[in-house]
Amino acid sequence: METDKILIFRTQQLAEPVSYPQGYWKVNQVEARESPKELKIIWCTINLNETKKCEAFVQANERDQIRVGYDTAKIECSQASNKDECMLMLDQEKATMTTLDAGEMYVGGRYHSLVPIAQEVLEGTLSITLTTGISDGRGFNYYYAVAVVKVGSLTDVLSIRDLKGKKACFPGVETYAGWMLPISTLLKQGIMDVKDCNNHVKTASNFFGPSCAVNCLTDKYNPIGDNSDKLCRLCTGSIPGKWCTDADPYAGFNGAFRCLLETGEVAFLKHTSVPELIKTKEFSKFLALFLKSL
Repeated sequence: METDKILIFRTQQLAEPVSYPQGYWKVNQVEARESPKELKIIWCTINLNETKKCEAFVQANERDQIRVGYDTAKIECSQASNKDECMLMLDQEKATMTTLDAGEMYVGGRYHSLVPIAQEVLEGTLSITLTTGISDGRGFNYYYAVAVVKVGSLTDVLSIRDLKGKKACFPGVETYAGWMLPISTLLKQGIMDVKDCNNHVKTASNFFGPSCAVNCLTDKYNPIGDNSDKLCRLCTGSIPGKWCTDADPYAGFNGAFRCLLETGEVAFLKHTSVPELIKTKEFSKFLALFLKSL
């Protein structure tokens, strides 16, 4: 489960005034009307996992007849190749909603006139979540970026400076906790030498060893096509055209954690990622096998 998502859709769809025509009545403090209008919502996804979640949402909506205001909603799922394509689809009104990482919000607002309408509030506090995994019931709307390593590994690493040459697992180039915060910290502290002022991917590939940072070879981050594939070498996608993209098995925070367990040396995640992921069936079994091998 990724927890830094922000739900967005186009500005003009928010501008329609809510009207209250005749035919409404109150039933158990819930207002309704005799013939509700059905809204059509097209949800843009970028990979199989997101599409499965969307399809489950569609089934829940059809079962429970979820209302948006006074109207029911018909939800459809449309899969794009990445979030840039999703934002373009929203801009062209080919899609209605999507979720974005905090790091993608600037692009969505600046270049596609998108606005946030909802934000996920995380449960518990940092100390309780990390030590016991038990929520104290108090939500928070922030997270920390952390570098995660396997137990007993990288005994020579005493600070972030010592990560030079290590095999790193990044959720994606545009992710806030998984790329922007760690890379900007390395740059601000003078730990990472600037290779190219206009290309942070080149700079990062010069610092880390073979890694996986999906989307680092896309036109957006490789405009003249001379980026090394060093930050894709740990990626494991086998489908043509999907390797080192949002469709790669190592994409996203769950993918970066899997990358760490299977082949990497350090993963850049949110402070909530590990406690959340080890509770899932997918990672609890994987983690049990990993701990046995220690």
